[in-house]
Amino acid sequence: MCVQNEENSNFCPKSVAEFLDGKHIFVIPSYQRGYRWEKKQVIDLLEDIYEFSKSGQDSCYYLQPLVVKRCKWRPNGNEEEVDAWEVLDGQQRLTTLRLILLYIFEKGLMDYEKDAYSLDKIYKIDYTNRPKLDFEKPEPRANIDSYYLYTAKNTIDEWFKDRVAKGIMNPFKQCLMYENNEKNEKKVKFIWYEMEEKKQTLESIQVFNRLNKGKISLTSSELIKALFIMDIMRKKEQVAGDNKIKADELVLDFNEMERQFQNDKFWYFISNSNDTYQTRIDVLFDFLTEKPKDNHDNDYAYRKFQNLFDRMTGTIGNANSTELDDLWQKKGIDSMQKAWEEVSRTYNSMLAWYEDDMYYHYVGFLVSMGDKPREIYNYLSVKKLSKEEWTKDDTKRELRKKIMENFKNKNDYLKKDDIEGLEYGSEFVPRILLLFNVESCLKKGQRFDFDSYKKEQWDIEHISSQSNASLVEHEDRLRWLENVKYILEIESKLVARKEEAEKLLKECGDLIPEYNASKRGIEKQYEEFSKKALGYFSAENDKINNIDNLGNLTLLDYRTNREYQDAPFPYKRYRIIEEDKEGRRFIPVGTRNVFLKYYTNSDLESSFIDALRWTQKDAKCYLEEIHKIVDPIFEVVENKEPNTNE
Repeated sequence: MCVQNEENSNFCPKSVAEFLDGKHIFVIPSYQRGYRWEKKQVIDLLEDIYEFSKSGQDSCYYLQPLVVKRCKWRPNGNEEEVDAWEVLDGQQRLTTLRLILLYIFEKGLMDYEKDAYSLDKIYKIDYTNRPKLDFEKPEPRANIDSYYLYTAKNTIDEWFKDRVAKGIMNPFKQCLMYENNEKNEKKVKFIWYEMEEKKQTLESIQVFNRLNKGKISLTSSELIKALFIMDIMRKKEQVAGDNKIKADELVLDFNEMERQFQNDKFWYFISNSNDTYQTRIDVLFDFLTEKPKDNHDNDYAYRKFQNLFDRMTGTIGNANSTELDDLWQKKGIDSMQKAWEEVSRTYNSMLAWYEDDMYYHYVGFLVSMGDKPREIYNYLSVKKLSKEEWTKDDTKRELRKKIMENFKNKNDYLKKDDIEGLEYGSEFVPRILLLFNVESCLKKGQRFDFDSYKKEQWDIEHISSQSNASLVEHEDRLRWLENVKYILEIESKLVARKEEAEKLLKECGDLIPEYNASKRGIEKQYEEFSKKALGYFSAENDKINNIDNLGNLTLLDYRTNREYQDAPFPYKRYRIIEEDKEGRRFIPVGTRNVFLKYYTNSDLESSFIDALRWTQKDAKCYLEEIHKIVDPIFEVVENKEPNTNE
């Protein structure tokens, strides 16, 4: 039985089994976030319950507090109200336990148990934000809550499958399901904490906020959302129904923003994969509150909004007891409503950048280089103040200047004439190749795939490998031989190369099984053959002068580079074409065009006809294309008026 404590709130332990009567309904109000547990948290809970269930002594396993308040609720929008419990804290475990019970009831009950237990006996959970949330068959693409439910459900399925042969189901379900079990007194219990029913919505939110301020489970953005809803609900001069409508509208807008940040195309444009945010929408509030780059406080933005809320609502004593933060004074924001309007404007600005091709590519490049969106925004804002009339061409020029900050050698900008001298190992090579690809996409009306680019690890690859010295591992050399054999089989069918290709093909075919068997002296044979093969695949009359020069380098993802490392040009070309046709991997436009020889002058260069060789003329044409694409950007810092149509 529960007892009354000093605060007149009911406090007692309650077993999970008590909630399997088909009568318990728990309501998750709109000011809370949705379900957000990830795989590790789900597994941790499963493991904890399992370890408890098989322990040698009778006892209880107590979950963290479940803080609730009695309420009336209309399930599925029905007109008839029923008794329910509003959850102020504990919804993540409550939801995960429901998913665990669903699995047990669907797949773990014995026939005799099915007579007493059915799915409708499990306690219900209604999320006010997601009235049609499907716990049994969540659709991961429907919304963010369904995505996390889907992930958790799959995690539970896999966990039980891996352990079902160990006979864990009976002790596991006994400690969850059976309230009166003489043979097993083990029970999983919540610490039940019941608030007074008379407390109003605003007080409930404040309790929720206070309970979660110090917890890792709630992020800065989720607490900020609660502050906005609290502000709406506190306005007593408005009709209560209007308050709920406004709160629901805010939650819908917030959820739409959150959904957009879950879109990888948008997220990896505005952020880098190595950025550490508790949830992705946190970047929006860090942007708005101008969080310093070197500040690692996850609650930085929340503290700013809490300051505004406290100042405007008189939460701490009276309105004058809390000084308004300089941030809000500078922005002219003196209410939570104005702050929400600023949130909306900031989000819409980010979205406008994403939807505009020029902003998308230039801001995306700068973010890839480590700039924060706020830094770019501030930079442009300062520049706009220096000119009475501001055009999109001005924005383009200033973004190009900002891009050139990444091409500085100490205090001096890299000049366009310096590009040709760049070699493998220079810090500027990956930057120039990324810029070349990004600017090429912009000019062609395509979109550079920042999400694919940032999800992969990227390397600088030699287009033509005229040395295999970098291959030292047995498996790498064996793979190289297989690649050479494959392309020799093709070339042995070409009249122009038939005789020499057939000779090399036989030698390669004989060498592979001997090398695979690590025959004595085979390393010397490999080195002799590799010299012949590389000589054969190089352009006899127009070899690459410097294989480390930029004209012989391209951008390739690590996995592709690892697979084709030091393979001859024709094999790399073949594989890049196959990967591109299948769409299995992201191939940057510049990389694809290099191996298709799109940059070689088809009217003047014979190497265009010979698609299976990479020559010095090809490298020269490639460098000319790089100049054509990136020179207009380099010119903005060379005291020249750039052609903004470039």
